[in-house]
Amino acid sequence: MTDIQIPPMMEKEIHALIETKYYASISEAVKDAFRTLFATKPALKIISAVYLYSNNEVSISKAAEVAGVSIEEFKEILASRGVKREIYPDERINENVRMILKHTTN
Repeated sequence: MTDIQIPPMMEKEIHALIETKYYASISEAVKDAFRTLFATKPALKIISAVYLYSNNEVSISKAAEVAGVSIEEFKEILASRGVKREIYPDERINENVRMILKHTTN
């Protein structure tokens, strides 16, 4: 990830939390800070999920999970933001259909 610049006083506060064993590391403090941020500002989770989906970094189901909504709700969010969904066929679909038919005909 990217280096971040933290104001000196905030850096001292984080260091104090680590020294007093409230957090094991800066990484743990940052993770907790972002969990809290996303919990208090759920719109940010949606923005992140739409971005990740739009840039083909996650599937629609994973994006819905990130956003904290159902897949159907996420589809509505995408439509309301003008994001077109791309549907790619599963390359294994023919093999899966053959296996299903084989097991149902026996």
